[in-house]
Amino acid sequence: MSGDGLSFQICGTSDDSEDLREDRISVVKGLVGFNEKKTSLVPDHIWVFIRDRKGRVVGGLLGGTFGDWLHIDILWVEESFRNKDNGTKLLKMAENEAVKRGCKHVDLDTMSWQARPFYEKHGYTVFATLDIPEGHRKYFMKKDLP
Repeated sequence: MSGDGLSFQICGTSDDSEDLREDRISVVKGLVGFNEKKTSLVPDHIWVFIRDRKGRVVGGLLGGTFGDWLHIDILWVEESFRNKDNGTKLLKMAENEAVKRGCKHVDLDTMSWQARPFYEKHGYTVFATLDIPEGHRKYFMKKDLP
């Protein structure tokens, strides 16, 4: 407990619970509210899913728009569905939706063992890198939308 009566808690993946999900939502809402007061902008999610015949999610893209930018947090396709243009379809669907929302740019990051060539094939360029984790690189990429 700090001098002003605050307590601090550190949690990890193994601590995932409904209470902690609500706590994360509180933090996100707090930042969204702060940003909205400063910019009048509110982020809006873009979630695109691939489902198999049984309705099971076998791929997806999670991201969101803020102002005239789309940010892609995650793009994943189950291994057995890769190299069949499914990742391209996810990316194009998200980019098209972002354009409808008035976006002019998109950014994302990818690790050296992930999908840099895939994104470059779709017009993304590297604008920054980090050597993280040791022996690997994290690439920050962007693209202008039509």
